[in-house]
Amino acid sequence: MVEHTRSGRVDTTRTDGLYVPTAADLQATLRHGPALWRRAGFVCDEDALPPVPVLQRALELMTADPANAAWYAPRWVLDCTRLVVVGSGGVKNQLHDPAGVEIGYGVAARHQGRGHATRGVRALVRHLFGHPAVNMIFATVLPANLASRRVLEKCGFRLHGRVHDPEDGWLDRHEIRRQV
Repeated sequence: MVEHTRSGRVDTTRTDGLYVPTAADLQATLRHGPALWRRAGFVCDEDALPPVPVLQRALELMTADPANAAWYAPRWVLDCTRLVVVGSGGVKNQLHDPAGVEIGYGVAARHQGRGHATRGVRALVRHLFGHPAVNMIFATVLPANLASRRVLEKCGFRLHGRVHDPEDGWLDRHEIRRQV
């Protein structure tokens, strides 16, 4: 993960391409948006970070459960060679949800098609399977979203079936299980 240096700048020399923001980072991001990260020296498009409701929900969960704050924090997907925030990803449900761990992710439009989503999902899966309680991770995607389906396939996810979401309609559910 990326770490802040004593000067407050983000240290990209020790990273797997994911940055886990603190609750203070999320509060500042909600106040200032991507401009906050541009002031820190990153290129950050308006669509590179999660939508405001996702950030607000993550902050609520982080504040309610400080011991597991990093679990609920969205991750910024970075291109560290160019200091670019290209997208984000994270968990969408509680730590001990019996349905498994649901992830979501996205990449800014101008950075799509370059492997950033695949790299981000792989790093997120590695991180999540590092938690002993996590045995299965899943993601849901629109059947027509071929790019996202391909990302999941490249990361080892397999189509498990279809689920109905009240907002999005029918979605394909892809799962990956911990290797034993």
